[in-house]
Parts: sequence; structure tokens; C-alpha cells
Amino acid sequence: MLAGPAHAVDTPTPTPTPPAAATTPGAPTVTKIKAGPGIGQLTVSFLPPDSTGGAPISSYDISVDAGVTWWPCAPTPGVCMLTNLTVDRLYSVVMRAQNGIGPGPASAPVTGTPIVPPGADPDKPVKLPSPHIWVNASFNAESNGLGVNGATAKLGVGTLPQLTFDHSIPNKKVVETHLSVKATLKDGRIRNVKGAWGWINDHTVVYRPFTWWPGNSTINIKSTLDRAVLGKSGKTTLLGSDSLKKTFSFKTARSLVAVVDGGSDRMKVYVDGKKVKDFGVSLGKQDWETSQGVKVISTRKEPKHTYTSVSLNIDPTKEKPYELKDIPWNTRLTPTGEFIHAAPWAYGRIGRYNGSHGCTNMFESDAKWIYDNTVPGDVVTYQSTGGQTVQSWNGPGGLWNIPWQEWVKKSASGSLTGNPNISNPAAAKPADASQNASA
Repeated sequence: MLAGPAHAVDTPTPTPTPPAAATTPGAPTVTKIKAGPGIGQLTVSFLPPDSTGGAPISSYDISVDAGVTWWPCAPTPGVCMLTNLTVDRLYSVVMRAQNGIGPGPASAPVTGTPIVPPGADPDKPVKLPSPHIWVNASFNAESNGLGVNGATAKLGVGTLPQLTFDHSIPNKKVVETHLSVKATLKDGRIRNVKGAWGWINDHTVVYRPFTWWPGNSTINIKSTLDRAVLGKSGKTTLLGSDSLKKTFSFKTARSLVAVVDGGSDRMKVYVDGKKVKDFGVSLGKQDWETSQGVKVISTRKEPKHTYTSVSLNIDPTKEKPYELKDIPWNTRLTPTGEFIHAAPWAYGRIGRYNGSHGCTNMFESDAKWIYDNTVPGDVVTYQSTGGQTVQSWNGPGGLWNIPWQEWVKKSASGSLTGNPNISNPAAAKPADASQNASA
């Protein structure tokens, strides 16, 4: 039997796999960051990403503000130089790669701090001038008389740190430009503290933040004044001693700011920005109005205090004499006699109207809360009281009441004229300013 004809077998033609669509490249890797060769520079070393995304990488970008602003860096991997940065500021640097599709993701952040390289600071000559003398300084974290040691105690956000030099400083601007002020927050973040140095006299400079210090923080004032030329006294050059190459530090407690309103007769207390208390108060009556502005808590507290009309020189023919003996929970605000205290005789007006001789009258439990829960440096601000603003010499809150534009004039670098106001606020204290206590 003959076999039939063979049948042809159809072989399917394979479908070619389409090429993968190009995407953006992967993230480069920052391998090293260090201070650059010039003032305010960072040198960033990096490697290309593992993936180009299927298209050639055309460029690399760099950012020092978490990717808000990007700057072109280099067409090829290797080294990227950052310039015109702020000396001693901690920067978080990220990079990204670009191809024809667009920019890829950012690299992991790496931090770096630009410096003034040795020999690059114009205020620090390599060859020391002759003749010269060395200048030292002492640091006081609580210069506004809080009555506590800021080296060991956490301070309220109204503290005012100062440096006092052992010689008069002719070139105050050099001092200010060689001091940086930063806060390490509770979560570890580091940020600059906006503010201004103010010269109280030719020896002493105080730093005042624009608002308050951040709470729960470590404040670091870094000095690079070592071997800096601070001016001349006659023919002798003043140089910062090597001991001025250091960081002065103090810690803040939680932020406590109380706001007292004479219009509503209320005191609202904010801790770390949240309102925790709302107390009724009674403030100074007509002709005895409570002063307004910033006042700062110190250690000057008394569990019992006696208030008398005699201490205020009240004319007995115009007002009935009084002696209020052993009044509880007294927190002094000014050396001229303003207290926060319990006022059992005034319960009918607390939270309703004013009737004291300038003090802040409160219910006893509320006054005790203030007594127990405030620390030196805590802030109490007064508004709508009808009284004068607290004078700059009057207590630990005094310097806070100098208007900001006037405070800046005390700064050699902040003054429009370049000539700081070095008048001493304490000199303005009138001879008859008393230590009397109002009620």
C-alpha cells in the first residue's frame, strides 16, 4: 500500500519583544561631603545611579533645602562644588540624575557644614600683629538675673545669654560675625535661631532672639573668635585668645508663655504652644495700672508675703491704710514690686474688673499653680492694662521691651549706621525706683 503525500507543517513566526520604555534614572549615591577649599564651600563626591532608566544621563542636580530648589551640578559623576553657603550652618544635601525623560528620585541626604578654612579668614592674619594682647570672655546663659545657674538648670524661653569680655572691644562687628547661634531641637533637628546681638556696653554683648528660644532644646553659641583681631587700643592690637574657640551651651525647658489681658481680665498659659490654663485675674486699678509688656519669671518667689500701704507710700488721707499679712503664693515679676499672688479679699472682682495696686490678683489655687509650675526664664506678657511699658532696667524681662528696631541699633552688624548704641539700660534706672511691693 502506497503512502499518501506528506502534509506541510505550519511554523508560527515568533513575535518580537518590544523594547522596554525608557524611564527616569535611579538615584545617585553621595559618597562623601566635606568643607571646601574656600569660605562657605562644600565639596560633594558622588557616584552614578545603578540604573540610567534606559536613556543616557544628561546631567546631575544638587539641593541644600530638601529638594525645594535644585541647582545644576555636573554633566558627569564625580565631584560637585557648592559655594556661597553660610559658614557653620548644617546643610542637608541631596542629588538627582536627569535623562531625556526627566529627573529621577533624590539620593539619601548627607549633611555637611561649610567653614572658614585656616588662613582664609580676613580677620585672622597668619602673622600676628605686634604688639598685641589676648582678650578673654566669660559666658552667662541667664544674664537677666534669673537667680539660677544656667550651666546646670534648664531655663525658660525668656532667658538672655551674654558674653562679657575682659577688655573694651573696638571692633564689635568682628565679634558678632564670629558667633553663630543654633538650637538642637528635641527631635534632633538643628536650626539657626533668628535674632540679634546687642551691646550693653563696650565689654558686654547680649543675644536676643526675634521671638523666644525654642523649648526643650540645647542652644549652642559657637565662637570662632580665637586669634581674631578685635581692634586696637592705642598702638596695641586686641586678639581673641585661643580659649574663645569653643561652644557655649545651655538648655531650655518646655516653652511656657503666659498672656495676661487687662481688657478681659484673663491669663492664658501656653505650654509648647498649646493652651493649658485660662485663669481669671484682677490687675491694677486707675492710677495704679499694671505695667504692660514682657515680664520674666525668676527664683524670687515667696510662699508668704505681707503687703502694706506704707510700702507704697499711699497717703492715708486719700486711701485707707492696709496691711495684708502672710498672703500666699507670691511670684515676683519686677524689682519695683509687681507680683502674681493670691488675693482672697478680691475674689469678687477676679476675672471681672481691675482693682489692685498693680499686682496680678488670682484665686489661691491658680496663684499656687503659677508658683509651682513656672521656672526661671518663663515669660508672662501683659497687654491692654493701661500702664506704661516695663522699663529696660526693670527686672529680668526688661530688655525684651526695647522695640526690635531699637535693639538692632545696639548691634554693630545690624545698625544702619554701623555704630552700635552702647548705652547701658541700667543707667536709666531712676534714683527713686523702689523695691516696694504692690497689692
